[in-house]
Amino acid sequence: MHRASGRRFNFVGKGFVSTALFALLAACGDPGVDEDTAPVSTPTTEQSAEGSRLPPPGTPVPDPAPELPPEPQAEPWFHRLGGPQDDVGTGLAVDGTGHVSVAWVSTPRQDADRKPVEGERLSLNLARYAPDGRTLWTRDFPRNRVEALRVVAAPEGALFVTGNAFLYDIDFGLGAASKGFLVKFSPEGTALWQRRVGQKVYASVADGAGGVLVAGEDWTNGHAPLLARYDAEGNELWTRRLDAVDEGSELRAVALGPSGQVLLAGRLQGALTVDGQTFGAPGVQGLLLLSFGQDGRLAWGTESRGVDGHVSSVRADADGGAVLAGEFSGSFSWGGTPLSGPGAFVLAVGLGGAERWARTLACGASPSAPAVARDGAGQVVALCGALLSTYTADGTQREQQPLTPGECSGQTCQVTGTALDVVPGKGLALTGRQLHGDAETGDQEAFVRLLTP
Repeated sequence: MHRASGRRFNFVGKGFVSTALFALLAACGDPGVDEDTAPVSTPTTEQSAEGSRLPPPGTPVPDPAPELPPEPQAEPWFHRLGGPQDDVGTGLAVDGTGHVSVAWVSTPRQDADRKPVEGERLSLNLARYAPDGRTLWTRDFPRNRVEALRVVAAPEGALFVTGNAFLYDIDFGLGAASKGFLVKFSPEGTALWQRRVGQKVYASVADGAGGVLVAGEDWTNGHAPLLARYDAEGNELWTRRLDAVDEGSELRAVALGPSGQVLLAGRLQGALTVDGQTFGAPGVQGLLLLSFGQDGRLAWGTESRGVDGHVSSVRADADGGAVLAGEFSGSFSWGGTPLSGPGAFVLAVGLGGAERWARTLACGASPSAPAVARDGAGQVVALCGALLSTYTADGTQREQQPLTPGECSGQTCQVTGTALDVVPGKGLALTGRQLHGDAETGDQEAFVRLLTP
């Protein structure tokens, strides 16, 4: 395990702020008596027994209460992942006990017209870490090509890995996984079952019962957004195949609310009718957020027509709303706040899709698709490129801080974050890529780290 360098990130909210204990000592007197002239009386034993502040003579004086030790503070940790090839972390998840799991891919450098390096290879990797950063296990799967590799964690520690094997199959130990795949792993890293989910899988979220919700696309008859729900044993609970959408549509971000609410968000090109309600319009682009009930039926939807944008991350909140992050060009208004691009955004919706607040999101010198998380107090944490930004539940910005590199003393290092999640009571876990040296000859490696308050 390696300790992270750089300043710690400051959080406010449940699970992030340590509480100190204070003893209040007050001497009480009669404000109506002058202390210089008031007579001094000696209390009797009887007076003491009837409630005087002074104990009777001979009463033992108790020892003062011992001071409680300060709450232990988590230590930040950092791991570099990969080898001589280009490596990048693409997915990260935290389970109910604070264990951190990360998925990353390794790609030979000649894929980007760079000179080959001895020992480089193609692989898909999965690893799990204890809350204190100890490596518990790592799995390495040879591959040819994979797209949209993600990992999510069930509360008890099981992992769900999704992605697209769009050219060649991948073997996770259960036979060939092709096209849009979903694989469940035990907390110990053993592949338990796998399913094919349509042609493409883009995102997933685990539920509290050990099951999983998956968002993707079916290409049986046009490109149709797809939602599928599986239980802990891999049994299909329900599947929603929406109508085929126009080219350019990207409904690829998914979230699951505490009451079973399913959220699907992204870019809509043209029109889409869901359970009798039509969104968008022919020839028009926009952002769309759909909410489904536990049975997969549409509850409500909200849209912002004319927006040239994409949604890369969505998180539900306890009140039935959500917060979204993405990228856009041009300009649009949300909740009365005008946004002007090109750039990134973070915006919030309330119950029923009501517009709440929106902010332009800074990304730094190495932008990437933004990601967003929420802590137990409703605080919003957004990651874009090399910058972390925090907002209160009502959208007030609290802090903006650049990501510092880990293990990069004396070198030129560029850090780009790609995914994050809250570790309750400890801080934030992040993954992404870190370039050591220049773009042509340097070594790009994946990383996973814990940032503490």
